[in-house]
Amino acid sequence: MRTSGDDIKKRLKQREDMFLRRLFGMLAKMAKADGKVDAWETHAAEGAFDRFPRAAARRKFCVRVFNESKKSRISLYRQAWEFSNKWGASPSDCLAVYELLWDIACSTGFLKPVHKSNLSGICKYLNLPEAYFNIYFRKRSGTFREWSYSDQAAEEEAQRAKRNQTHERKKTNKPPPRPKSSLQAAYELIGCSSDADNAAVRRAYRLAAKKCHPDILRASGASEGRVAAATEQMARINDAWDTIRKARGM
Repeated sequence: MRTSGDDIKKRLKQREDMFLRRLFGMLAKMAKADGKVDAWETHAAEGAFDRFPRAAARRKFCVRVFNESKKSRISLYRQAWEFSNKWGASPSDCLAVYELLWDIACSTGFLKPVHKSNLSGICKYLNLPEAYFNIYFRKRSGTFREWSYSDQAAEEEAQRAKRNQTHERKKTNKPPPRPKSSLQAAYELIGCSSDADNAAVRRAYRLAAKKCHPDILRASGASEGRVAAATEQMARINDAWDTIRKARGM
């Protein structure tokens, strides 16, 4: 039986869909490995649009898959195996994904145990030599600090402080101090001109976020008061970034 051109196109489309689903499924699973996904991890996952042109061409689909995959029951390793063995991923694709997973794991300046374990275990499922973990661990050593029990205690204390602040606001019926920015105010907040191109806007956002990222400040020994203030500022910067992205269709 001869296969029609429409059937071939349909099969190719299904294959590409599964390729992108497994790609962004892996990125979502790595970002959510510690139980939460922050702005830094999401931004690191967006690097896939630069590395995979087919993903950039279907950005909305990929973003939807990323968000859905945070709750998916398919494991990180299962998705890696299917990506590398069933859906047409080349060796260079597998290496690019591995580098993206490292970007996500190190995006906050820390390498948590769960991320370290995933990066070590996933090599064989991506058909990469297991020695790659040690190679990349040494290569990236200047971009992160390994997570410790003291870091966990500080994070738990910050979460308690945040819950207490929320409770106090509810008691006094005060609204959260995070008004939505206008577009112009959003550009001013991240320190960028409204007529800058997308690449310049992204750089400005990264720089603004890095200056007040609470994890980075906590790691440098900043006081809890300063960290709490930085957390509020980070939320405003993320709101501004969302406003700019929607306005530009990024």
